[in-house]
Amino acid sequence: MIIKRATIFGFGKWVDYTIDFSTKHPMYIYGENESGKSTLYTFIMFMLFGLPPKQREFYRPKTSGKMGGRLTVSIDGETFIVERLHEVRNGQALCYISDGRQKGESWLKERLKGMTLSTYQSVFSFSAKDLELITEMKEDDLGEVILGIGLTGATNLYAVEKQLDQKLAELYKPTGKKPLINQQLNQLLEINDRLEKWKRLERSYEEKQVQVKKLEEEMNRTRDELKAASNERMMLEKQQHALPLLQEYQGVTKQLNLLPNSILFPEDGIYRWEKLKEKLLPLKSEIAVLQNNNERYQGELKEIEKDLVADTIYQEGKELVGKSDEYDRHTDEASKLSTSIEKQRDELKKSLHELQLPISQQELTTMNLSLFTEKTWKQMKEDMDSLDFEQEQVQIEKNQHRRERNKIIEESKAMQDKLVTDEQLTEWRNQLHEANHTFLLRDAKHKYDKRETEWQMNKRKKQKNAFLFALVTFLIGILMVGIGLAANEKLFLVVALLITFLGIAQWRWQKQTITDMDLYFRQAVETRSGLQLSEADRVRIDHNIQQQEQYRTQIAALKERLKTLDIDALKWEEKQVHLLEKMRQMDERIMSEQERYPFLTHVAPAYWPDLFHRLKTFQHMNKKILEDEFIYDKIRKTLEKMHANVVMFFHKVDREMTSTSVSEQISWLQDMIKKHEAAKNKLVHYQANIDENNRVLQQAKLKMQPLEEEMKQLLQIAKVDGEEAFYEQGKKKQHQLFLKEKAHTLTEQLASLFPDGSLLMNMEQVPTPFILNQKLEDLRAEIVKLEDCLEKKRQALAAVQAELATMEEREDLSETAHQMEMQKEVFNRLAKRWATIKTAKEILQQAKRTYQQKYLTKVIECTSDFFQKITIGAYRKVFSPLEDRPFIVEAADGTHYHVKELSQGTIDQLYVALRLAVSVCISEKHALPFIIDDAFVHFDSVRTERITSLLYEIAKDHQIIVFTCKKDVIEAVKNRNYVQILNSIRIH
Repeated sequence: MIIKRATIFGFGKWVDYTIDFSTKHPMYIYGENESGKSTLYTFIMFMLFGLPPKQREFYRPKTSGKMGGRLTVSIDGETFIVERLHEVRNGQALCYISDGRQKGESWLKERLKGMTLSTYQSVFSFSAKDLELITEMKEDDLGEVILGIGLTGATNLYAVEKQLDQKLAELYKPTGKKPLINQQLNQLLEINDRLEKWKRLERSYEEKQVQVKKLEEEMNRTRDELKAASNERMMLEKQQHALPLLQEYQGVTKQLNLLPNSILFPEDGIYRWEKLKEKLLPLKSEIAVLQNNNERYQGELKEIEKDLVADTIYQEGKELVGKSDEYDRHTDEASKLSTSIEKQRDELKKSLHELQLPISQQELTTMNLSLFTEKTWKQMKEDMDSLDFEQEQVQIEKNQHRRERNKIIEESKAMQDKLVTDEQLTEWRNQLHEANHTFLLRDAKHKYDKRETEWQMNKRKKQKNAFLFALVTFLIGILMVGIGLAANEKLFLVVALLITFLGIAQWRWQKQTITDMDLYFRQAVETRSGLQLSEADRVRIDHNIQQQEQYRTQIAALKERLKTLDIDALKWEEKQVHLLEKMRQMDERIMSEQERYPFLTHVAPAYWPDLFHRLKTFQHMNKKILEDEFIYDKIRKTLEKMHANVVMFFHKVDREMTSTSVSEQISWLQDMIKKHEAAKNKLVHYQANIDENNRVLQQAKLKMQPLEEEMKQLLQIAKVDGEEAFYEQGKKKQHQLFLKEKAHTLTEQLASLFPDGSLLMNMEQVPTPFILNQKLEDLRAEIVKLEDCLEKKRQALAAVQAELATMEEREDLSETAHQMEMQKEVFNRLAKRWATIKTAKEILQQAKRTYQQKYLTKVIECTSDFFQKITIGAYRKVFSPLEDRPFIVEAADGTHYHVKELSQGTIDQLYVALRLAVSVCISEKHALPFIIDDAFVHFDSVRTERITSLLYEIAKDHQIIVFTCKKDVIEAVKNRNYVQILNSIRIH
């Protein structure tokens, strides 16, 4: 990829700047500290890879509201423009392709082959602060860099490896508790403890069954003893219970013998007598109250009749009072309408006066302002605004066209002044071509001299080896001849002859090879005499040629722009004619409206829509005034009619009006009607009370007659004369009945206790209470003792049976065993999964090591070549770092040095060589520009010149951009392309 041009709309301190990077040589950007080099570097990164919103906000320019820009790049011969704006598309890229199509962020990432900002900065960009990293770099560090770049866009191995480590940690840790396998092991141990516990409980099951049988036998014996003692206690308790009943029966019998056999008295006589008395008492009280009420009601009726009036007068007065609310409402409405009308008239008069237009209220009433009028005036205002805007735009375009034309003419004249003659340009091209050819021949001669030196060192080794081989074969041949002669075997002689021939043939072949190589190197490359230029002169001539070509291209472009401006001028004249015609038509429309509405001559057309709305509002106000005046006249006539009706009524009732106020007259009528209605209601109420009182009095007297008759019959049955004698006779009868009922109840109770009647028949054999109590106490103590013993045995049996039931019903043993097997299976699955992930991680690491070893050798070889060139052969080889040691370099005399043993300048040269080597090796897949930010701060002028020469060679296949604040770097490349950053940009 090649960056051709950067156009900055606004980024940090840069606003509306353009930098051209289209050169085949390294591009040096020079500037003092705080001149904006780092901001320019960040802008390039933003265009290629984007930036987060907060970081973009940091680079928002202070003097411009637009943040972003464009970057013209070329990838594989395809040129396109990358545009990013901070507040558009959230900073995502928009790519303009040469065929007119537009692509987005994903298309740009595909062209960059998955390259990210961090990867680019670790390979294709470095600065002075990165130089110290080489002293601590290990083999794995260098390998990780190569691996991460070599696989960019294919598979994110770092993420996969991290994910595998995370999954392994989730499954198992030697000292962890949260991983799944650790949790599973703890769960297996817990289940195994429960399983052992249930096995121990199973062995105690048989012992508990024997204990249950023994307890059941003992409980049966205790129940038999308890039953016998309970039966004996029941018999004694019956005897004890029967003694007071018998004594009571004897006392009741004696009392019955003292009373007569028959006592006359009605059944439930006392109860019936009291009930009758309770019914008579409220009836007597009620009759007395009702008689008093009749006398009081008659007196009230006489007083009420004084407040009554005739029914016709009452009805007519009621109708007048019913209309009082309506009269008050009409009065309020009339007052409010009168005030409102006066206020509206003042407002309308004031508003018309504020307009300062010759419009009267009568004209306002007859004026026709339709919806069409509003639309017409509004459209005319919009058309006039549009015409004003068009006229302003045309004038702006005219001024802009004039300024741009003058600017192009000035730029073209300036470019013409910088041009040299065609003969001078042709001479520069010929000089550059001849100098390049001479430089290539000299470089080839240098390489041949180097190879010849190496050959002379190897030549002696080859001659020595050939001589030794021939000598050994000759000695072996002599030995084989001796053996053959001694043994008289021709085979040994043949073998000896073949070995001797082989040795001589090999010696002659080696000798011929050495002779040919000597002849080859003697035919050294001859450098024919030609134009020889220094590197600075050659770069200066090349720069001048490119600059002249750029001037000619820019002059041609300015001429094309001038033609385009001439065409635009013709279009502008057409717009001006069309605009004048529109303005003439607008004047005719304005005059037409002013004829219809003469007052419009006093108002500018721009205010007509506002005037329409105000006039429309005034018409609504005038209409509302007329409507209110009509309603006011109607209400006033209604009030006059109601007042005449009230005057007529007072004449009928012969009452003199002491006040002319209608409200006071109606108030007097209301008092009169209220008094009449209250008297009428009282009259009806008291009459109803009298009727009801008489009816209730008659009913009370009727209720008393049957009650008095029934009381007389009760006295006749008891054969007594008064109430006291009746109560005395009733008490005797109740006592006799009570004693008979008591004797019968006692007889039934004794019969139920002793069905055989043995106790009633033999009352003299019944034991005394003391003896019965003593026997019962002894039996109760024995029963409590037997019940306690039985309860203890029952509880013991229940506990043993509960344990047995728990063992029989619960399946904890089988469930625990099943759970143990299930958890073992889960553990096996987790262990298998852990082993699979572990194997995958080992395979991934092996693949990484293989890939790193494949490319590491190539990077180290390239580093050695660059380091040798930078140090001019002072160091000839670089050895890659290992786990236990850093970089090692080999000097020209064969001495090995650790990187920490080198000077700071040499360490920086080694790091630069390494970063350039990584970039060159990776550029086969990612051909991105190489950006260096002040990486030569520790270089002296000699080292600086060497590194610039190396960058010049690399730049033939790889674009290089160098940011620097050192004047030594600029002096070393003074005849090449560089950009100096001051308050403005100057291209040299």
